[in-house]
Amino acid sequence: MKLNQLRTTLAASLALAATAAQAQQVVNLTPTSNINAVLLTLKPGDTLKLTGTFETAVRFTKRDFGGVTLDARGAILREGLLMQDVRNLNIVGGTFGRTDADTREWATLGIANSAHISVSGTTVVGNGNMRGAGIKVTGSQFVTIRDNRLSGHLGSIMLASSVDSLITRNVMTAAASDGIQIVDSHRVIAASNKCSDFTPGLGAHPDCIQLWSVADKPLQSDIFILNNSAIGNMQAYLSSDPKTGSGTQLTFAGNYAAVTYTHSVTCGNCTNSVFFNNVLSNLPNAVHGAPSLKIGPSPTNVVGYNPLYDLRGRTDGWLPDPLWTSFQPDIAGQVGSKWDDRSFGFRSANELGAAVPEPANWLMMGLGFALVGMSRRRRPQLVLA
Repeated sequence: MKLNQLRTTLAASLALAATAAQAQQVVNLTPTSNINAVLLTLKPGDTLKLTGTFETAVRFTKRDFGGVTLDARGAILREGLLMQDVRNLNIVGGTFGRTDADTREWATLGIANSAHISVSGTTVVGNGNMRGAGIKVTGSQFVTIRDNRLSGHLGSIMLASSVDSLITRNVMTAAASDGIQIVDSHRVIAASNKCSDFTPGLGAHPDCIQLWSVADKPLQSDIFILNNSAIGNMQAYLSSDPKTGSGTQLTFAGNYAAVTYTHSVTCGNCTNSVFFNNVLSNLPNAVHGAPSLKIGPSPTNVVGYNPLYDLRGRTDGWLPDPLWTSFQPDIAGQVGSKWDDRSFGFRSANELGAAVPEPANWLMMGLGFALVGMSRRRRPQLVLA
């Protein structure tokens, strides 16, 4: 009896293993493929492998991929990837966009009305022409944007009218306007992202991370801005929209700013919001005044330790250390795609890397590469020029 049970169990296990192996096939897509025919062969758990240079946009519409991984590490998509009403897709690697001309669509990598999408390890490029977004997410939920490198766009990443999403460990350079824009969204974590070497366009006031609500819609809420780094010619972290009230239940913690503008952390008219461990400094060549923590008058806000450093006129290249925080939001592990690990801490001790403000010796500014996980380390609150 036991032997028969063992045989039955073994046979079932072998059948299950064979089914899983069959389901997890690798399906190839090249620029000459019939994309619709290729997509028809996909099953949940498969890998869709892109190779070659695609001169026209790759488009996915009204499809539930069921957990397919799109492996684009061997591909260049010069006109980008555009998704409309897509579910359960994990995008890994690849180069999206072009540096020689504008892409035809505003977004190089666009996600609209979709759910459980992850984008990681990609390189997204623009031509620096004050036009277009690198990654644009609208009307979506459970989206993860992590560990990507973006450069040369008007705005690097936009999350609009979306919920339960995660933006983490992205490196953004050469933006003409903003690094990350979070608009009309709720339950979002933006953590451990890095903005540096922005190239502001005419009349632009670039922000590393900018948030705003939309008139006649609920205020943005439950947004966590944690352990981000903003260095260079920009404003740092801004949620200021007097027409709409800015936001409620926002948390700014562990962020680092060494910028040329006065707006280091601004949360005009915010309510029920929390601010701590933000190290806010200007650069010696700043012409817009001292750094600032500007918060609306609401008594519901809570302000902890946020050291300010006015470095105008210094010539020794010194910049303050950060105060990275290990704070865990109550939505940690719940936002972002279920096909990703939903983590938002540093991957390695030098994840944020040294930015390159001038002079070059500021590379040694000590952004605390070995201090990951440490928080609340106190520093003098003010260093005068």
